Amino acid sequence: MTQHSTTAPTAALDDEQLIELETLRYSLIEAARDMHQSLMRSAFSPVVRDVMDCTAAIHMRTEHGWEMVASWEGCMQHAFTSQHICNFTMDEWQEELRDGDTILVNDPWRGAIHCADINLLRPVLVDGEAKFVLHSTSHVVDLGGSVPGGFANGVQTHFEEQLKFPPTLLYAADKPVKSVFNYLLENVRVPAAVLGDVRALYGCLVIGEQRIRALLDKYGADKVVAGGKYGMDMTERAMRAGIAELADGDYVAEDSLDDDGVEDEPIPLRATVKVRGDSIEVDYSGTGRQPLGNVGTAWIESTRCIEGIKFIVEPASPVNSGTLRPIEALLPPGSAVCVLPPSSCSNHMDVGGRIVNMVTQAVGEAAGAHSIGCDSGTASGLSIGGIDTRPGREGNPWATFIVPGGGWGGTWRSDGLSFCLLSIGNCRTPVQEHTERESPLVVWQHEIMPDSAGVGQYRGGFGGVYTVGTLSETVLTITGDRARRGASGTQGGGRGMPLYGWRLPSFDPAENLRPTDIRNAEPLFGTFNEEGIPDPGAGRFGHGATHRSAKLSQIVLKPGEAMRFVIGGGGGWGDPLRRDPAKVLADVRNGLHSPEFAAKGYGVVVDDGVLDESGTAELRRALAKQRDAGDWSPPDAAPVEWIR
Repeated sequence: MTQHSTTAPTAALDDEQLIELETLRYSLIEAARDMHQSLMRSAFSPVVRDVMDCTAAIHMRTEHGWEMVASWEGCMQHAFTSQHICNFTMDEWQEELRDGDTILVNDPWRGAIHCADINLLRPVLVDGEAKFVLHSTSHVVDLGGSVPGGFANGVQTHFEEQLKFPPTLLYAADKPVKSVFNYLLENVRVPAAVLGDVRALYGCLVIGEQRIRALLDKYGADKVVAGGKYGMDMTERAMRAGIAELADGDYVAEDSLDDDGVEDEPIPLRATVKVRGDSIEVDYSGTGRQPLGNVGTAWIESTRCIEGIKFIVEPASPVNSGTLRPIEALLPPGSAVCVLPPSSCSNHMDVGGRIVNMVTQAVGEAAGAHSIGCDSGTASGLSIGGIDTRPGREGNPWATFIVPGGGWGGTWRSDGLSFCLLSIGNCRTPVQEHTERESPLVVWQHEIMPDSAGVGQYRGGFGGVYTVGTLSETVLTITGDRARRGASGTQGGGRGMPLYGWRLPSFDPAENLRPTDIRNAEPLFGTFNEEGIPDPGAGRFGHGATHRSAKLSQIVLKPGEAMRFVIGGGGGWGDPLRRDPAKVLADVRNGLHSPEFAAKGYGVVVDDGVLDESGTAELRRALAKQRDAGDWSPPDAAPVEWIR
């Protein structure tokens, strides 16, 4: 239900009241910031400490239920789902909670994203009544189940996934509930890392309570609550003002996932963004049925799609429940965006990333060409683990989570961002030195992939190439999509390069580190031509590869072997034949584009690092004429020449 502001407009406040409310809303944000920084400093696993797959938030009881009044930068998709987790949990527990109690929950049907993201909630009681709830959440490197790391590719029910906790008392009056800790730690592969992260999640809530108590002591509960409401209302007004600038209408976006890891069929996705005045409804009618595999989501797309709206209509205001108020979503039960139990939904990233792309494009159309090319559509998440056999570490179980990252799409005023993760996460790639110190892995290569960005007047961002080897026998799970076709462009822009994967059985770092070198490389998945060369425009998906999906589980990698993944770039924005030739030349000189691709995709002729202006003008005229005749269109991004 759409909610409306209750705080008086700022014009009705005197200067002293306004200063006090501003101080309080920023104090709540700073409390969330302190929580988040404490979590990252004290966490054990790289998925929290390095990747930043975590969030801290503060909720407050209002006439609308529990609303999120503050959050801090982290994995931002958590911030959009956070208040729903709080409402489910407090509906079950709020009458029984005491000071120091902390609840654990990771149930996707109670608002969590997937079971690998655990949530801790701690009430702050005022006169015996819960007024605030502090919330921390993070991905954990393992929580049991058939596949290490949380992305249970190939399974069809949540019974085959990781442990699932309904709201469960984890700390009672600040004392650990031993039975819950014992159950948790006895069922995970890496109990030391999980215990360290759980303690960090708990410790940051204790710090948050100290900050909230200090505010309550200084200002009193009524003023702190007023400051929280003021902050939410400010954000709501900013969102509504941005939405009101859009043209009323229905804007449709469609896309599809490659497959679900079980059936070899694309999964259609459809979103209709209905703009009416200062509010929006996102209707997912037309989305494909609930998949057999684990790629569906348990209704969280009702909130994560809001990221795609916020990008365009109001990117500056803090994220809180005011961000959500002007937007509603309709999700068909039993569809890919609202799977029903007992479906598996451990791989939330593919649907989530795609939905944000789709909604961004639809809202961009409403804003009048202010669309954004799609991002790489996959983080190519790698869940890796095993038993260490290095001297001095023999027999130690280990696990890690790696997200190499791709590129974002071009916009109406700039090129897309290169070498970064999906927009749904706002996360980071791991620190390579940490990965190698803490795991029997060697990161041989992590760099920009040339010729991977979608062409356009503003090109997409470049994707990445990631090559990793192992010093101990290792089990690897790959969670990827956009391996059939790369990220689509907008306003005439071209597609980014799709996802590719190879096994390198006899890896030699002295010989095999050229990104386009596919000698001694066994294709795992991708789109290849008859000669076995990556060819997203004319090739066939799976041709010559060992798999027909980029969602693979439990691949065994032996010492001396390596895996290489190319994560594609973002889609382009606008006509590539209108791109400034000087920008194309700069990309060629920087090694980001080859001269061959510059000519093929942009009609720009570069000879020995020098721009041929007359040759460029002639080639562009010829390509434009071919396009008018239907014989040329912006090519899919990919290197033209490969070493084989």
